Formats: sequence, C-alpha cells, structure tokens
Amino acid sequence: MIFFSLLVFYAVVSLTAAVSAVTTQVHIARYAADNVTVINETTVTYQWMETNLPIMGDGKTHYYHQGPVFIDDADPAREEQLRWNSAEDKNVKEKDLGAVKGTNLKDLCELAGGMAPGDVMKIKADDGFSKTFAYENVYTPTSRQGPLVITWYHGTEGYVPQYRTGMRLIFFADNSSNPWGIHAFGNYDWYESAAPEYWYYYRQGDEKYPTTTGLSVQSVSDVLIYSRSTAPGEPSRAATTPTAAAPTQAGISPFTIAGSLAACGFLGYIINKRV
Repeated sequence: MIFFSLLVFYAVVSLTAAVSAVTTQVHIARYAADNVTVINETTVTYQWMETNLPIMGDGKTHYYHQGPVFIDDADPAREEQLRWNSAEDKNVKEKDLGAVKGTNLKDLCELAGGMAPGDVMKIKADDGFSKTFAYENVYTPTSRQGPLVITWYHGTEGYVPQYRTGMRLIFFADNSSNPWGIHAFGNYDWYESAAPEYWYYYRQGDEKYPTTTGLSVQSVSDVLIYSRSTAPGEPSRAATTPTAAAPTQAGISPFTIAGSLAACGFLGYIINKRV
C-alpha cells in the first residue's frame, strides 16, 4: 500500500510539473536604473492580449528559425562565414515553429511604460532561462529580423496550455533572404540585425555555431525592462490584470492540487498505521 501511494503521489507531482511548463500569462515590469526599483508593472493573460492588443500572425502562415550549420574549414575566418550561412539554405525548413499567432513584444512593453534607446529587455521563462535584447531589436527591428512576438496560439495545437511550448518568443522575419520564400529568421539575419553581444551560439566543446533557435524562449513568464530612468521616491507597483482574474498559473487545475494533497494525506495515514 505504501508503494502504491508513492506511485500515486509521484504521478500527480509529475503531471503537475508537466502542466506547469506551459505559461498562460505574462508579467511585464519596468525597472529603474538601479535594476531593483520597479517603476511600473502589470500581468496579462493570453485572453486579454488577444482581445485588447493587435494580433500578429494568422494561424496559417508558418514561421521558421535556423539551427546550427555544422560545417568545418581549416581557415577560421572562412569557417565562421560558412557557419553564419548568409545563403540561409541549411537547417532552416527543419526548424518549423508552426503557424502561430501572438502579441508584439513592443505592445506588451508599452503596458509598463515602454522602452527608450539604451534600455535592455530580458525575456524570462518560468524555469529561469532568459535572453536579453536591445531597444532597437524590440522597437525598430529590420525586416530581415521582423518583430519579436510572444505567441500563444499554434495552428495544430491550439491555444496555451495545449500549445505545449507557448507562450513562445518567435521572430516574425520576412521571406526575403532564403531560397524558398518562407518566413525564416536566419543566423545571418541576426548577424545583420543585432550587436555581437546579443548573438547566440550552440557550443560543442571548443566549437561554436551560430543559431537563432536558441533565441526562441519557450514558456515565457516575464518581460523585464531595465531602463535608465531615475528611481522615483514612491515607485508605482500596479501589478494588475486589466480583465478578470488570471487563470491558475499555467492552467494547473484545483483538482490536480487536491489530488496531490489527498495522495500525501493517504500516504501519511498508511505510514502511521504501519508504524
């Protein structure tokens, strides 16, 4: 009985952990120059985004990022050039992120006061993984890069949390720089659009390979703006959702939580009886 109870308990915990990997709302915060004081913040659900902000994507057009290009060359300079793959013709169609819909990251920033030149943005996942981006890449992206979009709908899977990698950061690049005419955000697109400190590499030992798939943060939970503004004496902390209360974080059902508690109680009862 103890063994059975443990199985039930761990099954419920595993299910809860799996469900919590998908976010259904995002917290947006703007910090002062001290990177500590919150000037403004808010939290919005994907339902609120769809209803109140412009929708990016039509749920039919597919968007792609580019994976690493595993090419070696004796000449380091040529090797680097080959790996950036300006032709954008390798490991692209294999990285189909789906026919998605979402919200422009710039519109989400505006809910907390926006960004200014020199500000830095951090996109954080619920497991702590994060990537940072410059003001220019969020507010004035090149057409090759495209707008940064937090996607909450997938053409095959539906809305989050059924959309298993949502809320996901996807670059809505144009279709001008690849041989297939698809909306692909290539490695060289990022090379041309971002400062070197924002480039991303897949690493194998001492080797590094540019890739844009690593920029596509999954299960986004936070949009954090680090501004250069002076901290006010009384910072505004309006952490509110503009609509009805947000759903339970990541869609965890109360029945799931109750099941976990029940399993724990049942296990305790069995142990007490045995002792």
